[in-house]
Amino acid sequence: MKIILICILLSSTIFPQGRLAIFGGSNFSTIQYNNADLNNQIDISPRNGSSFGVEYRSSRFMFGAGFTQRGSKLKQNSTINIGGVDYEIEIGGHEVYDYASAHILYPISMNEQINVFGGLQIGSSLGGTSFAKLSFTEFNSSQSDEIDMKPKEFGLDAGLQLGLDYMLNHKLGLRASYYMGMTNVRDTLKNSLNFKNNTINLSAIVKLKGLSKKPANEKQATNIKARSSLILSPRSMEVQITGRVGSDTETQSKIAIEYGLRDDITIGISNSNYLNTFDYFVRTNYPNKLIDRFGFPFNLVYHSIISTQTDKPLIIDELDRLKFLHQLIIEYNIKSNIRFRVCPTYLHKNIADTKLEPKGYPWDMWFLKTGLDWFLNSNIEIYGSLIQQMTDTDISQGSQSAIRAGIKYYLKTTSVDLSITNLYHLHGTAIIDDIGINNYSENFRIGFQINKMFN
Repeated sequence: MKIILICILLSSTIFPQGRLAIFGGSNFSTIQYNNADLNNQIDISPRNGSSFGVEYRSSRFMFGAGFTQRGSKLKQNSTINIGGVDYEIEIGGHEVYDYASAHILYPISMNEQINVFGGLQIGSSLGGTSFAKLSFTEFNSSQSDEIDMKPKEFGLDAGLQLGLDYMLNHKLGLRASYYMGMTNVRDTLKNSLNFKNNTINLSAIVKLKGLSKKPANEKQATNIKARSSLILSPRSMEVQITGRVGSDTETQSKIAIEYGLRDDITIGISNSNYLNTFDYFVRTNYPNKLIDRFGFPFNLVYHSIISTQTDKPLIIDELDRLKFLHQLIIEYNIKSNIRFRVCPTYLHKNIADTKLEPKGYPWDMWFLKTGLDWFLNSNIEIYGSLIQQMTDTDISQGSQSAIRAGIKYYLKTTSVDLSITNLYHLHGTAIIDDIGINNYSENFRIGFQINKMFN
């Protein structure tokens, strides 16, 4: 991984920047066994992964190199005989395969914004991880294990890549592509267990042209980014009252106070009725100072929360009541009235390791949140967001994604927000409770929020 990152950085200085771009995003991949009967016996579903790299465009071709993560989720129901008695079991798990990848693509320009492409991609294995879980259905018990796979266990992964690029402007674009593996990846296994990779990729593209610092006397760019609405003006305060109701759950409520400490820092505190949860949070757009010299037309906001659930029953000690969230919010104004957000999110649930099985639950989890805000006029905003769990766990029970959509009406210093969502809780670290771990995400709920600003 270090070698790959070094190569990407060096390429930005070797090749002409006008033809160089960096890319990164998510993979949704599965496998296809050589044996048709095996494919029918095993439930194979997509698994999330990541990819990033650098790409150089010549007059005819696009050459790229980077890191690609593939894999799959596997599940099979079977019967095992113990002492002459048949027991129903479920064998499940996932595998992750890491590759150093390279591609050569031939692009066809449809117009100034859209390019379609096709070509060849190859990957050399960096190893992987295999997680397996054996569950006895009748006894509600399970046993799990995780092993590391070495690069020598994999053969060359080569196949066809087809896709489309959509450029939002001359610097930033979106890519969707499909990879169809043509080679047997696990060539060290017997033929029936060998397989090919299949991957759908969604990525962002940033062209490096013009990212060097401009002279002071050079005309400023016309695409000026707006100040993030997540950062309050200095010495201003906002009070929020939030509620959420549903036919299958108790009514949830929360009150929050935010304060603009400085021009680039907002702090706040909130309290929700679920387990009497207190959130202490801070947001800052200070990272903008690191990217402004490059002329990027988007905002970076760092968001951090510490939650403490004062009414939660104790397992070990009071530290079990804590949760921590770290989030990087990337905001981009597609148009003057349309704003796009991407938010990679890390969350830690502070439950202590014990000697009980399973030892040390995987309470460190990653999520990816995307959202779109559409301002119809100065008074009305329509918004929508999607949250996807990126980390697999052996204790997941509910849905691994959540949605929220709503409309917001603005007055002078007051706004009213009505929404619909399959989320349940309101505290800032609730994602880890609502998605994956518990099964709260089956039904939709109605929410409201009233904001009052004091300057």
